[in-house]
Amino acid sequence: MSRETPSPPPTSAKPLNAAFVGGVAALSGVLFGFDASIAASVGSAVNVHFGLTEQPFLQGLWVGAVPLGALFGALFGGFVSSRFGRRNGLLFNATLFIVGIVLSFLSPSFTVYVFSRLLMGLAIGNSAVITPMYMAEVAPPESRGRILFLYQLSIVIGILVSFLVGVTVDALIKDTDMSWRVMIACGLVPAALFFIGMLNMPRSPRWLVEQNRHDEARQILHRMVGSKKADETMKEIETAASRKTDVGLSAIFGKTILPVIALGFFLQFFQQSTGINADMYFGPEIFREGGFSKTASMWAQVGMGLTNLIATIASIFMVDKLGRRKLMFIGVSGIVVMLGVQSFLFHRYNNEVAAKAAITQSSTSHIISDPSNQRHVLPNAGVSVAHESIADARDVATDQSQAVTHGTSTTTYLIFGSILLYIIFFAISAGPLCWLMISEVFPIKFRGIGMSIAVAANWLVDYFVSQLFPVMKDGLGMPTTCLIYAGFTLLGLALAVKFLPETKGVPLEEIEANIYAGKPLREIGQPK
Repeated sequence: MSRETPSPPPTSAKPLNAAFVGGVAALSGVLFGFDASIAASVGSAVNVHFGLTEQPFLQGLWVGAVPLGALFGALFGGFVSSRFGRRNGLLFNATLFIVGIVLSFLSPSFTVYVFSRLLMGLAIGNSAVITPMYMAEVAPPESRGRILFLYQLSIVIGILVSFLVGVTVDALIKDTDMSWRVMIACGLVPAALFFIGMLNMPRSPRWLVEQNRHDEARQILHRMVGSKKADETMKEIETAASRKTDVGLSAIFGKTILPVIALGFFLQFFQQSTGINADMYFGPEIFREGGFSKTASMWAQVGMGLTNLIATIASIFMVDKLGRRKLMFIGVSGIVVMLGVQSFLFHRYNNEVAAKAAITQSSTSHIISDPSNQRHVLPNAGVSVAHESIADARDVATDQSQAVTHGTSTTTYLIFGSILLYIIFFAISAGPLCWLMISEVFPIKFRGIGMSIAVAANWLVDYFVSQLFPVMKDGLGMPTTCLIYAGFTLLGLALAVKFLPETKGVPLEEIEANIYAGKPLREIGQPK
């Protein structure tokens, strides 16, 4: 991959729509959602194919390979975006997506499969740093929130598509050794569209100014916002870029920049500590823990994905109206409450199952122990014969046992409803807002490293959630697991109340000026 070369002066420059440019870049989010969440659809078949059904740690390993790869991809995202440009960085990631998907489809062994998911993770983590940065830098301040929400929306669309692909391919292809490979291969469609689309997108004007390519930057701004606004924006960008700022370690850990770095880190850390990706990666297993059958759990996952999409679309119209802080507080408070409700409901369901199992065992033992149901030995035959009532009792016991395991009690439906509400609260708050705000708060000279650190925190927690959830579910149970996530989320809410700024409608350059003026985190979004 080489440095970007200067663009020739446009001869017939066509206007550029910021929403369209952002939408093309947001295809990386579709791949993010699809490649990460396809694990929920292929999980059972992959575990059977590679002999992992009784090895929860290895199940977590291959699921966690994507966030682990994304962790390393995020750490290098700032370097790639600063050195090669936002657009070239996204083209590089599109190539990584394609290679990873093809390798995953062809995987002859568990080792190769894990490696292929690591590659996809590298692309996801790297693009998760670059995409919001690119979108923030091409969007006008008044619509930046809505355009950046396209990234979260695209992630949600990718998640839903992965669930729909799962149930469709599962119904059409009965050979499970082939069906899971086909599900993964479907990701090639958005990967190809992403690569082709980014070839035709403009470079970031702010990155061009950083490279002293002012004429190119001005041309792009003229095409995006018109002549008058372009000149004004250009002056603001040049002023911000002209600051003689040390970007070494001493500056990063200095009193001016460190609070902003910490804000980005904790926004992403607490987004994932809600446990959201346990639902996205292991949804069918969670629904089965609450009483759903295998087929019903797959469709419940689709319902969860559809709810996520609708709530995310609704949030696009709320973010620039209610603001970041208010929307975050409403949503995260709801997440805490719903996790507590889920803990109670899973505990209640487990008690119901235990009670039904005890009744079943008692009634079966009574029938079998009844003297009228005892075996009788036929004279001189050496064999015993059981009365029909014994066989009937065993059939009843089997039916009751299956009903206990996959009962559709009121509690089962309440669990489903509480998970959907949890998804809604996440989709209007922590889901999109954490990505939006980290793209807004870092000064331009620290944007690459700041985004890398923040996104790395996201993937670090995501990896531990993916790796440990199967172990926690089996060892601690769902009630305790939900309470652990609720505790982390409550801590994040408390920190947000104290430190989270409001950045609605404020130009990036004004936020940067407030940071260098030494304003507290809560006040860096105050307009002039």
